Amino acid sequence: MRRTYVTNVEDKAGSFLRAAKVISANGGNIVRTSYNKSVDSNTMFLDVSADDDSVFESITEELSLLGFLTEDRDDNVLLLSLKIPDKAGAVIPVLEVLAHYEVNISYMNAQDNGTEFQHFKMGIHIDNPKITKAVLDRIAQLYEVTILDYDITDKVLDNTVFYLSFSSDMKELLSLDNEGSKEMIINSNKIMQILEDKGELPFTTFDYVRKFASFVRKNTGENFNPVYRAEYLGNLKLHMMEPPCGSTVYVLESDDSLLFVDGAFHCYAQNIMDFFAEKIDGFYTKSRLLYLTHSDVDHVGLMPYFDRILVTGSIYDDFKVEEEGGLRYRELNPIHAPYYRLSLLIAGYIPPGTKNLEIIGRKESDELYSNAGSFEFAGYSFKILEGNGGHVKGDTLLVCDDLDIVFTGDDYVNASGFSKEQAEFNSLAPYLMQSVNTDSAKAKICLKHILSNFKGYLVCPGHGPFLKFEE
Repeated sequence: MRRTYVTNVEDKAGSFLRAAKVISANGGNIVRTSYNKSVDSNTMFLDVSADDDSVFESITEELSLLGFLTEDRDDNVLLLSLKIPDKAGAVIPVLEVLAHYEVNISYMNAQDNGTEFQHFKMGIHIDNPKITKAVLDRIAQLYEVTILDYDITDKVLDNTVFYLSFSSDMKELLSLDNEGSKEMIINSNKIMQILEDKGELPFTTFDYVRKFASFVRKNTGENFNPVYRAEYLGNLKLHMMEPPCGSTVYVLESDDSLLFVDGAFHCYAQNIMDFFAEKIDGFYTKSRLLYLTHSDVDHVGLMPYFDRILVTGSIYDDFKVEEEGGLRYRELNPIHAPYYRLSLLIAGYIPPGTKNLEIIGRKESDELYSNAGSFEFAGYSFKILEGNGGHVKGDTLLVCDDLDIVFTGDDYVNASGFSKEQAEFNSLAPYLMQSVNTDSAKAKICLKHILSNFKGYLVCPGHGPFLKFEE
């Protein structure tokens, strides 16, 4: 078992030694440490492994007694920018206001910029929230004041302010509770540590995470504006909807039935259902079936809306282990795990369980794209071919030879057809994950197979619009 401790340590010799001794004395083993003074000189991340929960309870109690574990304080921190004349003593009236109300300063940053004013940035900690308005009103009578997000490009950083600002941003954007906010910080820090080992600047990680979260959430609701195309195949109609981010969603429509393939992020689920309800006559009177090409978070968001979900044995196993509290395929890869956990929070993921999952079959051999089952829809036979796990374990192709159509999941993506929004979004995941593939060499083998074996087929990729491979 593992647990992450986000500790608040003094910036002086021996602090880590004291924490390490507590952990060791109680039977814990430190398996990861992360401390970057340029980002935060007080915050240290410690991943600890132990045999049972009682060890963690003892460690938590002793670290708390030493003052290494503190309660969240972000609701009491305000980050301000003051426009102050660049002259001697100009900041003193502001300091007098703060002293009058017994408000502590946790961060200050100002410098000459060649103009008659300085933009004086200040983090203030207010123990009594009831006086907040009075403090700001008094300061505003003196100078122009703006409450702002902390600018992480500044060279001088207060450690506490940085993480609290990031936490506050994520709470507001994603409507997270304290536990969710802590998860965001821990996993962002893990990604930062991975990228730092490759020579990346630490702040770039947090910038990308902010962009990732902002991009996903800002495109929901009234801002949901997907790309849509439709095409007739025999007596069926194929609907394609490419959301701003997440997987492309396909619907095959017959007179009385709908077959969905993949389901994007969960935060878009209601938007997607409403969108197709407008495009398809009698949408809610037709029977609906969902097939998943694989189990990544950005492909499964529609699952709670379906009573019948067709999966292979490998995909079922991934959701089953989640249901039992174990680690899913992406979490087994330490490079991908932090991004996966951030995706759960950002997408508002709801664990679907296995109640509505129907196993079609299991892969029969180790051969590339060997048979993993089949099913009928609207009089047509669809076969499932499971790949080698290059993208992620359980990745499949859904093929109907009678209609000359193949749904590839993420074993093939149509990057050249991305919308502007998809192109922007799809630049984020490869950076934060290092690669979207579990095994890039295996993924290339899958891609080569698809390009060689589906000439003349309508190819429906996991991301991007469908296209026809010419003979």
